[in-house]
Parts: sequence; structure tokens; C-alpha cells
Amino acid sequence: MGLCGGVAHILLTESYRWAPASLVAPFDYTAMVWAFLLGYFFFHELPGAFIFAGAVIIAGAGLFVIWRERQLGLRRKRGAEGPPTGG
Repeated sequence: MGLCGGVAHILLTESYRWAPASLVAPFDYTAMVWAFLLGYFFFHELPGAFIFAGAVIIAGAGLFVIWRERQLGLRRKRGAEGPPTGG
């Protein structure tokens, strides 16, 4: 499991080099899903309500930041292009 985790971490880090963070970051949240599944199948551990609530808060906050940064990036891009010209 350590080898798989290490390889996955290296691949995720490399993906940030080749694609925008706003595209790659949501895939990082699949780690929580995998942790839930592996914990259940290998250790018969069921996450409690607080764990689910925390996961929702973390994922929601991260996705909000990604969405907001994307919106700000689009605004900056529109501002750099200048106002539309009628023609």
C-alpha cells in the first residue's frame, strides 16, 4: 500500500506541472473516497458522522476556492483583453 500511495503522490504532483490546478485539484479529493473504501474493506472500519461532516466541509471549502480562483482568473483575462469593440 505504501508503494501505491507513493506512486500516486508522485503522479498527482506531476499532473500539477502539466495541467492547471483548477483542473487537477478535484481529483485530489478522491483520496478521501479511497481512504473510506480501503479502511472499510481492509480494517472493517466505518466512518462516523463527524468524519463525513468533516470530509464534506473540507471538500466543499476546497471546491469553493477552486471555483473562486477560476472566476477571478476569468475576470483578469477579460480585463486584459480590454472592453469589447463594436464594429
